Amino acid sequence: MMIVTALLLLWCCCYAVAALSSPELSRRNVLLRTSCTAAATPILNQLMLLPPDIANAANAGLANKLSQRDPSMLKNSVFNIPPGPQIYPEFMTGDWDVTIKFRGFLFPSTSIPKEKLVANVSIPGFQKLSIATVGDVGREITKYQMSIDRSTRLEDRKLSLSTSINGHLGYEAVREVIYDAKDNPNRISIDFIPNRTRNANRIEIFCNGRESELVQAQDSASGQTVFVCSEYIRQVTFGLSQEFGVARQVSGNYGHFWTWRSSQDSSSAKITGNLLTAAYLDAQDPMFFEEPSKPVVVYSHDLVAIRR
Repeated sequence: MMIVTALLLLWCCCYAVAALSSPELSRRNVLLRTSCTAAATPILNQLMLLPPDIANAANAGLANKLSQRDPSMLKNSVFNIPPGPQIYPEFMTGDWDVTIKFRGFLFPSTSIPKEKLVANVSIPGFQKLSIATVGDVGREITKYQMSIDRSTRLEDRKLSLSTSINGHLGYEAVREVIYDAKDNPNRISIDFIPNRTRNANRIEIFCNGRESELVQAQDSASGQTVFVCSEYIRQVTFGLSQEFGVARQVSGNYGHFWTWRSSQDSSSAKITGNLLTAAYLDAQDPMFFEEPSKPVVVYSHDLVAIRR
């Protein structure tokens, strides 16, 4: 019986991943039909909320928060002092080819049933481009480019966003990414080629908060240097509506939590990581006060970056 149960749970996880990647099904319909997800939660917990290998880093920072393996720790962050740009560690500087692989999803809310959540089309991740960085959350494998300047240690967000969006959609859709880290590190505008995608003509991204922490190799159980960082995002997406001459406008709130690990071999051209994306309810959502700060959905992706 234990073997059968284990196989059933494993099958449920595989079904969830495969179904989310299917272009024939909407993301919401797949989540609703994946009735085994609740039973598979322990497995998804293990797969998704992998700690950044920081067992020896006893502190109250972001790394410690992620190491708890508790989705409720990924609370939304609002009304902060505008954060500065993200500065990356030395081991991440340079030009990279990144492969992002969908790992799984989780409905962590104990207040709102899954069936009620998947009926809400405005939750980030349920429609393509509702999360700009991961334009199609269920796409199995996507490749994009990342570049971090060696002197300023700032990321080229224009490059990473445009290549990631085009990669997730499977075709060239981005016309221009407008971003200046020195002028305003907390706003990004993305313009799309007209009529290339129905879901978005333009996306405005506002960063409400950032956290980061570098765990040195001597403080890591694996002996690897670990870098964790987060961004709390409010995204406004403008697209076509069913009413002629009226643009569709959808707002969504989510948080990205990255974990990057250096290679144990200093000569290696590869680093690995994980991305957790926590989707929150908007303040205008009728269900907001049932879950005002904790995520209602968490998506997980594995990352592998190869230096160019």
